[in-house]
Amino acid sequence: SSSISTLRRHFVRPNSSGSFVIERGTTSFQSRSFSFTFNNNNNDDNDNDDYDADDSNDNDTTTTSTSNLLFPWRHAPTLPDRVLAHNDYSGQFNPTTRDPYILRKLIAARELNVSAWNVLPIPFYRHEWECDLANGFAVGFGFAVEELWRSLFRVPVKNENGIISIDSSTQTTSITDHISSSSSSSSPNKDDNNEYLLGMMDKKLLREYQTLVNPTDVHFKFSLEPIASRLQHLFAVPVPGLTREIVEDNPYVRGSIYRLHSSYEENGFDERYFDMLTDFAKYNNDARDKRTVIAEAAITCLEFFQVRDRASGRLVMGMEDDDDDGERGRGEEVVHIVRFEVVTEEKSWDNDNGNDDDGNERREIGNWKITDVDDLLEGNLFH
Repeated sequence: SSSISTLRRHFVRPNSSGSFVIERGTTSFQSRSFSFTFNNNNNDDNDNDDYDADDSNDNDTTTTSTSNLLFPWRHAPTLPDRVLAHNDYSGQFNPTTRDPYILRKLIAARELNVSAWNVLPIPFYRHEWECDLANGFAVGFGFAVEELWRSLFRVPVKNENGIISIDSSTQTTSITDHISSSSSSSSPNKDDNNEYLLGMMDKKLLREYQTLVNPTDVHFKFSLEPIASRLQHLFAVPVPGLTREIVEDNPYVRGSIYRLHSSYEENGFDERYFDMLTDFAKYNNDARDKRTVIAEAAITCLEFFQVRDRASGRLVMGMEDDDDDGERGRGEEVVHIVRFEVVTEEKSWDNDNGNDDDGNERREIGNWKITDVDDLLEGNLFH
């Protein structure tokens, strides 16, 4: 199966729109929109780039941020406790959380046109589609981080063979000039018109970074190289037709699946239940053929992370300049849990490829987008 380095270094080419398309056989990845198509063939070789949570305590030397209030970035060698406790942040009252994990994964994989045979667990083996998806997520995470820092700090961000790096202390004039030109704005680093970044990252998550990061207060030195990735969670929002866009346009719909479930548990399929169902159908009638799939990837990176007070030069978060425990001399090994979201839709196909291996009608897969990083928004649930 494809490794991150292979995806990043050997199959990158610009397309006509200026974004990058990464291709490997029938696997494709578009950096701007995180579009994936992948085959469902198995591979006997285990992917060495995959992250295993059982190995997450091997590195005891990594510097861990003690406060996310200073700078919203988690720099740690282990996954968050909730991930290790098998909590996928699918919603406190989500009725499907009581279903077996494999069943929830089968339903989500079906939305991604993956055959059930290629989802069933096999000891000491990972299916190729999972490896391809996780590695694509790692590449996409790198693209998103690069554009995020460029947008917030307004300084050049280097990307050399997939190694993202920035040192804001070398470009103080650029930041000052930008702030002066944006003095009428309440947030000097706010950029709601960055369509490229908004194509990769949910606007609520982006605004959180814009709110918490003030480039006038800090010098930020950072480098990141994704080196491994593993699909940690995969599930579908239990109600077809419920998408983030619909909920944002119609706030009433938020929590509807929980209200329906509670009503059913109290009184079964009574008149109140069907009244609520009718009201819900009014909002999602046009999207009844759509379904939201949520995935989380544990992405291992070689990372250098440093935040200094701009006025005093004092280190307030992260590593000293001479701290470098990385095997390849590019920082410490850390793990990020990154949450992605995509909407699938029923589509009429005019060719023989309209069905998957099980004879089911294939779904049209939309654009993957990052909705949370290291639980900054505690999953950024919309349903």
